[in-house]
Amino acid sequence: MEKLHYTWQEQLIDTEKVCKLIEEDNFMPDVIVGISRGGLIPGVMISHKLNIPFKPVHASTRDFPHWENYLPKPKDSKVLIVDDICDSGETFEKLSEYIKENINHECDVRFVSLWWNNECDFKPHYFTKEIAKNTEEVWIEFSHEAWWQQDSN
Repeated sequence: MEKLHYTWQEQLIDTEKVCKLIEEDNFMPDVIVGISRGGLIPGVMISHKLNIPFKPVHASTRDFPHWENYLPKPKDSKVLIVDDICDSGETFEKLSEYIKENINHECDVRFVSLWWNNECDFKPHYFTKEIAKNTEEVWIEFSHEAWWQQDSN
C-alpha cells in the first residue's frame, strides 16, 4: 500500500480553505466537535480561526473501536463535526443520528474533513482534498500521526 505524506503546511493551507468554505456558506456553528483522534487538530484550528467553542469527542469505528455519546447543549442548533478524513462516513452518520434522536431533531449537523474518500457513499459538507482511497490503495499519513517517526537529520 502506497503512503501519501500529508505535510503540516498542506494541513494549514487546507484548514484555511475549509474555514473559507464554511464562511462562504454562511454556516456559523454554535459548537465545533472534533472526533478523536484525527479530528482534534483540524477541529481546534477551525475553532480558533472562526472563534467558536470546541468540544472533543472520542468516536472511532476503525483504529480503536470506541463510542462516546456526545450531545450538544440544547441551545446549540448548529453543530460542525470535524475529522481528518472521511473514509466511510460511518462515524459522521452515527454522531448525527445520535444528536438528532436525543437532543434536537431540527439540529443542523454538518461535517468537515480535510480528505474525502470519494468511493464512499457519504460526502461531507466541506472538504478540500479527495481520493479514491480503496481503488488506489493509498494510506494518507498525516503529520500529526507520524511526526515522532520522522528522521531529524
